Amino acid sequence: MATANTYIPGDSAPPTPVGDRNFTTAWILSLILGTFGIDRFYLGKVGTGVLKLLTLGGVGIWYLIDLILILTGGARDKKGMALANEPSSKKTQWIISAAVVAFFLLISAINNANGGTQTTSAPAEKPIVETTTAAPAATKTATPTPTVKEEAVEPPAPAAPTETLSQRNAKSKAQDYLDYSSFSRSGLIGQLEFEGFSIDDATYAVDAISPDWNEQAALKAADYLAYSSFSRQGLLDQLLFEGFSQSEAEYGVTAVGY
Repeated sequence: MATANTYIPGDSAPPTPVGDRNFTTAWILSLILGTFGIDRFYLGKVGTGVLKLLTLGGVGIWYLIDLILILTGGARDKKGMALANEPSSKKTQWIISAAVVAFFLLISAINNANGGTQTTSAPAEKPIVETTTAAPAATKTATPTPTVKEEAVEPPAPAAPTETLSQRNAKSKAQDYLDYSSFSRSGLIGQLEFEGFSIDDATYAVDAISPDWNEQAALKAADYLAYSSFSRQGLLDQLLFEGFSQSEAEYGVTAVGY
């Protein structure tokens, strides 16, 4: 009798061999500690596990990708083997995963709401007191009083526009993201909107920082190649999907060796 891992001639493709890494263990590690790359360490993928740890789960994107790969049966260990004891139905795991992810998103939204968007008020200007010098009284010899020319006083220059607290916070958050991951311009604006910033504040912050988007495309391409394989066109399409322009995406795939 043929087993689940037995290849029967005439099949379209042989089944993927099953390794010694357990499905339930990998799923729980990915769900609870996936942000720190523990699931990839468990699967033997130490290099990408370290990268995932340093990027905090790729700002949540990598975390979701790995969790979905495990739930859909696409996860493989370092040797390319499938996970052992994978259940035929994963309805319970999907429901629990959706609830946990929704909980974390709700906590993030509450924290952003508590931050508020306050504006700083400029300090009150001190009133300008003009003093006048009285002309000296006439002497007994009736010496003529010299005429003193009054210099015109130029009005003070208007104060520069004050940056709001929300704009400063958006700039700080955008820089935090760029310190440990790479983004396209539209991707970074979208991430700030997801954090609860308005479109105006998010756009202001990204344009104020104005990183080298070509360099960001190259870094993003290198990130993808660190944990998966792509053809040149596939990598180019992925960068375009991330929001990079055609020229930025072309620069990115060329920078990594394509």
